[in-house]
Amino acid sequence: MTFVRFKLFGKQEYAYSVTGKWNPVTKKVVQKSEYLGVVVDKEKKIFRKPLEEKMKAAREEKEQFIVDFGDSFLLHSFFRNTNFISLLEKSFGQNSGMLFVLICYRLCNRSAMRLAQTWLDGSFIKYLCKDVNLSSQRISDFFSEIGEEKTYRAFFKNYFASVDHSPQSIVLDITALQNQIDMPLTVWGYHDEQIDKQIKLLLAVDKNSKMPLFFRYLPGSIADVSSLKTTINELKMHNIANYCSIMDAGFFSEDNLVMLQKEKINFIIRLPAGRLLYKQLINEQMYDLEQTKHAVRYGKRALYIKKINTHIFQQNVFVYIIQDPERKGRETTKTLLQFVDEKDANQDIDSVLKTRGIMMLISSFDVDTKEILSYYYARQAAEQLFNYAKEDLKILPLRVHKEESLRGYLLYIFATLIAHTQIRKSLTAKYTVEEAMLALRNIKAKIYENQAIITEPTKIQKQILEQLNIIVPNTAGI
Repeated sequence: MTFVRFKLFGKQEYAYSVTGKWNPVTKKVVQKSEYLGVVVDKEKKIFRKPLEEKMKAAREEKEQFIVDFGDSFLLHSFFRNTNFISLLEKSFGQNSGMLFVLICYRLCNRSAMRLAQTWLDGSFIKYLCKDVNLSSQRISDFFSEIGEEKTYRAFFKNYFASVDHSPQSIVLDITALQNQIDMPLTVWGYHDEQIDKQIKLLLAVDKNSKMPLFFRYLPGSIADVSSLKTTINELKMHNIANYCSIMDAGFFSEDNLVMLQKEKINFIIRLPAGRLLYKQLINEQMYDLEQTKHAVRYGKRALYIKKINTHIFQQNVFVYIIQDPERKGRETTKTLLQFVDEKDANQDIDSVLKTRGIMMLISSFDVDTKEILSYYYARQAAEQLFNYAKEDLKILPLRVHKEESLRGYLLYIFATLIAHTQIRKSLTAKYTVEEAMLALRNIKAKIYENQAIITEPTKIQKQILEQLNIIVPNTAGI
């Protein structure tokens, strides 16, 4: 029989594994104990192993006297001046400090989570947010703690209450998170012409502010088109209504368009090229598309955009047939070469060529042809956030195995996206967030017993700090 025995020496509690073994000679039970380590969490039976104690002692012996200062000080000061830290405290309570430090870690560093404690040891943030443990075991438990459904709901209730405007247009987009983790949400699904085991992540973004508004995670087998109704209902529960929904072709269906009309939600959506309606419009409306009366300037590009007022699924809509001459040329050349090489007599090449360089958008309200692409390409805000989450925040691969941990991890990623977007909006185009963090990391703090001496910022560092309205002190108490 084996059990855990706890012993208190001074203020520190220690754990021992005790195993009882019958001695046939003495006819008695002999107990053998094995030292497990210092008690970190008695209920969860988390102990700091002897090796970890030695490593901790080694770290203390090699206490760093010069640490990175500028990047973490900027983040702490910047978010103290916004409502972001207040939002975390209100939503996550005693876990808000650790969440903020993890957000700072990801904004300052792109390394794996297992290296978070190493980063913390060399950063001034450990003096600004004290008693934070970023060991791998603690981070794993932490995501499970903040991933409770009630915490998820409380966060969005507080977040929407903190937004100082009602979004007029919302971009909706979905991405697949491929993974091999063992949980019911991870199933085979189809996304971007690939079939893989995945979980899907839906993101809602405010078109004007570019701020992430909301996220949902879905089983990988759920089609994009099936996710819209529940998303609209959840946004409605948070009093988000009377907006325009901007969506890609994956959300297009008769049921969705009828539902949006019923909910009095305007929309702009791309018409899938495989739809019968798409082919019908190509045959009926292409005859005069390439005329100067339909010419529109979009940035450095010249396009043809033809607007038609018609009825689809018994509702009045506006259809925009858009042709990019440069794209048409590239696609036409590619298609003709394939046809010449393969010489497929069964292929109606002339019908195929009509669709080259064409995109169709459907809007529930009248938009000027000069503005329609600006509306639709606002989708790039969601795509950029997805790319940042995957490439910079290293959202993949997923390393969680419970739904609570997944929800907590995605909450962490979402909060980091909010933080990143807020800083990005305050910086001029001259610096990215990543460039700013790298530059400011070189402002160091020399640690003394009760005070830190801060090194002088360079010209570039001063420019970044001024943009964010941050003043770096000469000294800082610790």
